[in-house]
Amino acid sequence: MTLSLVFAWMIACQPADSAAPTPISAGAPPPAAQAPAATPDEGVVAAWNGGSLTYKDVKADIATDLIRLEAEYLTNRYDAETAATDDRINTALLEAEAKKQGLADPGALLKKEVEEKTPAATEAEIKELYDANARKLRGKPLEEVRPDIERAVRQRKQGERFGVYIGELRTQYGVVVQLPYPNMPRINVSVDDDPSIGPKDAPITIVQFAEFQCPYCGSARESLDEVQKNYPGKVQFVFRDFPLGFHDRAIPAAVAANCAAKQDKYWEVHDAMMKNQRALEDADLERVAREAKLDIEKWQACRKDPAMEMEIQKDMADGTKAGVSGTPAFFVNGMFLNGAVPYERFKAIIDRELAGSSAG
Repeated sequence: MTLSLVFAWMIACQPADSAAPTPISAGAPPPAAQAPAATPDEGVVAAWNGGSLTYKDVKADIATDLIRLEAEYLTNRYDAETAATDDRINTALLEAEAKKQGLADPGALLKKEVEEKTPAATEAEIKELYDANARKLRGKPLEEVRPDIERAVRQRKQGERFGVYIGELRTQYGVVVQLPYPNMPRINVSVDDDPSIGPKDAPITIVQFAEFQCPYCGSARESLDEVQKNYPGKVQFVFRDFPLGFHDRAIPAAVAANCAAKQDKYWEVHDAMMKNQRALEDADLERVAREAKLDIEKWQACRKDPAMEMEIQKDMADGTKAGVSGTPAFFVNGMFLNGAVPYERFKAIIDRELAGSSAG
């Protein structure tokens, strides 16, 4: 018996014309193909009368793209390995615990420990989900869609309860996962002179490319807070701007934050805007600036300085050169992470980096 939970979600803001992955069609498997042997750098890949082209020449034009593609492949492979590992562990624990409690099967255990221990949807939860999906519901009254809303709330709460219960079982059975994180390729990304938190000589540097209007950038803050709490003094965070073209308030917000940095109040303004990403109009930005106790006249004059937007454009150029196409994007000691990834992903890389630096 295999038990798995499948979640589909987006973790990054992407340009509207980003290419989606091509689905794999069901059916007979394709014939096995042998992977081509690696081409040595000096190997000739093309020749013509009077000239030739080596593999090294080709790689020079797409070096960053190749690193990013390799990083994405290794990340996707690790995700698949992690999911398979978790699925096997969860199945084994549920079967063992069901047997221990004298229950017929894991399904009976889940009914007892998850389904029956999941509270019913409250009126506040129903109203919150209804309001969040008002546009999709096209004006349908709450009473008409109440059964669907209640079912969705309950399914979410059951998923949360399942996670808690599996965590309890893992602790009870002393689960230790030793799946190694892959040795990722690195991209040289400058910290520039952008706002940062943490020691400049920290063994770990996390460069984040993000913007203030992307909801995934806001949700990524939870993971970063966990990193900062659990690795005090060992991590330097650097924030670099990467406003996306379809977010009309991303550049004004970035300018507002960078001008706050001129008065040593960058992070106060940054945090306030990330917490309320729907309030980024000029009046909202000024309110945030006043709450941060900025000199408003100096701040307003700074916002009109063309050099401020030029600095943002430089961040974007550096990000694009490093392979960034959506937000948030992170480089942990040069290793690329795309999207609002969970804390555990940062932890896996940081632990490996710290262990390597200690060994060295």
